[in-house]
Amino acid sequence: MAISSRGVDAAVTAVLVLWALPDVPWWWRPPGHAAGTPVVLGYLLLALIQSVPFLWWRRIPLTVLGTAAGAYLLRGALDQHQASAAAAVLVAAYGAGAHGSHRRVPQVLGLLSLATAAGIGLFDNYQRNAGGPWALLGAAFLVGDAATARRQEAAAAAEAAHLAERARIARELHDVLAHQLSAITVQAGTARLAPPVDPAALLAGVERLGREALTELSHLLGALRRDRAAAPDYRPVPTLDALDDLVAQSRAAGTRVAFAVEGAAPADLTPGLELSAYRIAQEALTNAARYAPGAPVRITLDYRGHHMQLTVANDAPPRPGPVTAGGGRGLLGIRERVDLYGGRLDAGPTPEGGFALSASLPYADRPEGTAP
Repeated sequence: MAISSRGVDAAVTAVLVLWALPDVPWWWRPPGHAAGTPVVLGYLLLALIQSVPFLWWRRIPLTVLGTAAGAYLLRGALDQHQASAAAAVLVAAYGAGAHGSHRRVPQVLGLLSLATAAGIGLFDNYQRNAGGPWALLGAAFLVGDAATARRQEAAAAAEAAHLAERARIARELHDVLAHQLSAITVQAGTARLAPPVDPAALLAGVERLGREALTELSHLLGALRRDRAAAPDYRPVPTLDALDDLVAQSRAAGTRVAFAVEGAAPADLTPGLELSAYRIAQEALTNAARYAPGAPVRITLDYRGHHMQLTVANDAPPRPGPVTAGGGRGLLGIRERVDLYGGRLDAGPTPEGGFALSASLPYADRPEGTAP
């Protein structure tokens, strides 16, 4: 049974605490080795300070290293045993290499520690043993960094295998799809050159092949677009029918939203156009909630002759201040979606101190002679 990372951290912390407790001059020790209550409590606090932070050494490894090093130096200044603090420093040095977000720091510290150990051994003939702790410290840094390198290599290998498998599946489905589309093309060409005896059977066969091709295409795109990290949060592509849910979510978040639809939606709206309109309304609502908190928002979706008019307007916020559109990034994305369908975008502050956005999106070709 595998032990969780929390269990490992708790075990490391427990070992370091138990190692540090004998350094406390408890009351029951023989005369000359015991101390008064304030001193006992002070050493107990020092033992906990150098040990308990290891519960969070994966998140703040350098802070834990600094705490352990501080306890080591304080014990030296008090002329007390430093073995437990030295062990904490070595473990923290390993943690800095194994869990730190910046690999350069433990690498530099490890090399400096090894260089110090080598310098002591070469130039101090009388205290060569003093270089041993520095060598252990450098080794702890570099061993931890090596653990990080191995972990990253394993993750990269797993990701490469995952991508290779996706590519293999995509190639296989591509071959199947190409075969089915070829069969559809051949049957259609045969029917054009020689009228079939049973047109219904021919059309049924073409329909069956087309449905199979669409199914395989869906699988192919799913394999290429699937993101394992985002898979649990995957949602279908939203349409204009989802605007009611978007408005409800905004209301639940505290924004007062009024939503109205004028006219009847045509039956030939493309999924891409519906998605663009939904994203425009979503971005506009986000900007209104962010830059005009507390202001009422009105959304109007008006189906006109050959285009839809989406208007999102908010009143002035209750608190004084300029109403902007967030530095232009949100508006830039909206404008790109509008330009994609040859539409028109008008956005800017209103005389009343609010902000209004109006996007006109064509959804059908205009009859000949009709003015744009």
